[in-house]
Amino acid sequence: MMARGEPLAIIDARLPAAQLLGGRIPGARTADEHLETLRAQPALEVVVYCACPNEVSAARVALRLRKAGFTRVRPLLGGIEAWRDAGFTIEMSS
Repeated sequence: MMARGEPLAIIDARLPAAQLLGGRIPGARTADEHLETLRAQPALEVVVYCACPNEVSAARVALRLRKAGFTRVRPLLGGIEAWRDAGFTIEMSS
């Protein structure tokens, strides 16, 4: 989706310290950081990721967003590890 330039929100469900130490998927933000974008575009595709076994944190955030009315929300299978293992870029905080 990113390569095709499709509009999308990427949410990092990990704790801030984990995001700082391990980096983020480029363009990812916390749910709070994406809140205005999400409110303005409720039909936006939203991908949530974490670094938990079975994507537990990502699934919880996705469920919260669905309950709030967002319909196109899904956890990223394998989380940030799968992203990294596939050779995709990780954005480090400066």
